[in-house]
Amino acid sequence: MANRLAGKVAVVTGSGRGIGRGIAMLMAEEGARVVVNDPFGDSDGTMVADKAAKEIRDAGGVAAANYDSVATMSGGEGIIGAAIKNFGRIDILVNTAGNFVRKATLDITESEFDALMSVHVKGVFACVKAALPHMVKQKSGRIINFTSRAAFVGASS
Repeated sequence: MANRLAGKVAVVTGSGRGIGRGIAMLMAEEGARVVVNDPFGDSDGTMVADKAAKEIRDAGGVAAANYDSVATMSGGEGIIGAAIKNFGRIDILVNTAGNFVRKATLDITESEFDALMSVHVKGVFACVKAALPHMVKQKSGRIINFTSRAAFVGASS
């Protein structure tokens, strides 16, 4: 493990798999204590956040799993609360949680659209709103927001 993030606490949403998982692993390799957030299980029923957090710990890092959904304000509070409860602070918030509807825009239903907005827009807002009071009190903090290619290129019809 390197030390560029030693002493820092990072929360990575949607980090049970995909790019979020990779970011969580790299932050841990750089010395950050990491909250791995993902509300979903794997095909074997194991929570993917548990698997990623265990992988970090097995490599010598420090990690805690969290299963709250970014799609609600209480979920955002729970995610940030996990950092405060487990590590006493939050220094870095990385929003990578995402979902995708594999349909042409004309075929997306209102409920599917609402689900997309709940994760991609409200999810970022919920976590930022929960993290900011802690970062302001600490007089430091970093927020990094990711999006997908779908933000720039719509689904084909």
